[in-house]
Amino acid sequence: MKIVIIGAGPAGFRAAEVLRQQSSKVEITLVGDEAHPPYNRPPLSKEFLTKGLAHEKLHLQPLSFYETQRITLRLGKIATRIDRAQKQVELADGTRLSYDKLLLTMGCRGRRLPPALAKAQVHCLRGLADAFAIRAELGPGRDLVLIGGGFVGLELAAAAAILGGRVTVLEAMPRLMTRTMPSAVGEFARRLHEGHGVRFEFDARLKSIEPRPGGGVMVATERGTYHGDVVVAGIGAQPNTELAAAAGLAVEDGIVVDAQGRSSDPDIFAAGDVTRHLNPLLGRAIRVESWQVALNQAAAVAHAMLGATEEYSELPWLWTDQYDSNIQVLGLPTPELELITRGDPNSNSFTMLGLDGEGRLACAITVNSGRDMSALRRLAATRVRLPEEALADPQKKLSDLARAALKPS
Repeated sequence: MKIVIIGAGPAGFRAAEVLRQQSSKVEITLVGDEAHPPYNRPPLSKEFLTKGLAHEKLHLQPLSFYETQRITLRLGKIATRIDRAQKQVELADGTRLSYDKLLLTMGCRGRRLPPALAKAQVHCLRGLADAFAIRAELGPGRDLVLIGGGFVGLELAAAAAILGGRVTVLEAMPRLMTRTMPSAVGEFARRLHEGHGVRFEFDARLKSIEPRPGGGVMVATERGTYHGDVVVAGIGAQPNTELAAAAGLAVEDGIVVDAQGRSSDPDIFAAGDVTRHLNPLLGRAIRVESWQVALNQAAAVAHAMLGATEEYSELPWLWTDQYDSNIQVLGLPTPELELITRGDPNSNSFTMLGLDGEGRLACAITVNSGRDMSALRRLAATRVRLPEEALADPQKKLSDLARAALKPS
């Protein structure tokens, strides 16, 4: 069997690795548009910037791994067309790769500001080239203007502040992480960053981004003008679905796939950030940008491509490190969930739990309380109604609640 994987990020790497673990006979070709072999992406907004980490340290495996595992790497190659009738992928250099099964793991790209607004260079952080460019601009006394206050943007703000820079964050919403996090988490992040000298403008309305005479950039909002040596936009990500859409696959803010990663073409699968996949635990389709989902969904899809019947069924989990603080999120916080807080949200450490209409744990957020996460995972997996008073009491151990919930009735 010939399997071609388009996209050499974490999901593509993990799928290739699992395919080889499961079959010594399958032919595997991994195509990536970057010149680098698959690499670890979370450090790009953290240690890569603050500690000068060498990019080779990010590689998920050395090049020799692909040779010994008989995984054909085609790096620096762009896939331009899927010929479903002939079951071939065409690359920009004219090469055509035949497949029996095709896996799409192209990930996302950063959303860009309109050219009419951004007349000076505005960076996004998605890959190594972006990280190299941003790293070269940071340092003591350097001014960074960040547009958008999501996880990646705040990680960049922390990195710049740690390196001695001056940071301004322009956020279009009234608070940080309005669309994804409860207000208590956004307020914690604001206090954390202001304590390190970061400035914020909320409800910011951009007017223009222009070169500054003498060097740097001027960013104008309706309230004022900010001078920066570098400007970075963290305004969300857009899934790279164009190849799939041109091939006639179902696309809806992501390549639409079932719980096994199968697209509207039974011989074409997709995994990772580029997918809108059915999540059996949540009972709906989701698209989520998460390292854990990219790796674990890709592994499950690799099994499905070889004939397994199991579905990928897992609550998404993600985390962010900013300064010496850690925030972890299990599941997807949504407005309809009933929120329970353990600990004081005005303190440096607390946990928030989201219960669905049946009283079951549907999401959890830990703020400098990551020790709770393993018990929370077990509680979420039970899918049983949980005692709200006990959940809200910090004196009650979550591990005890998890053991009680797992006991046979």
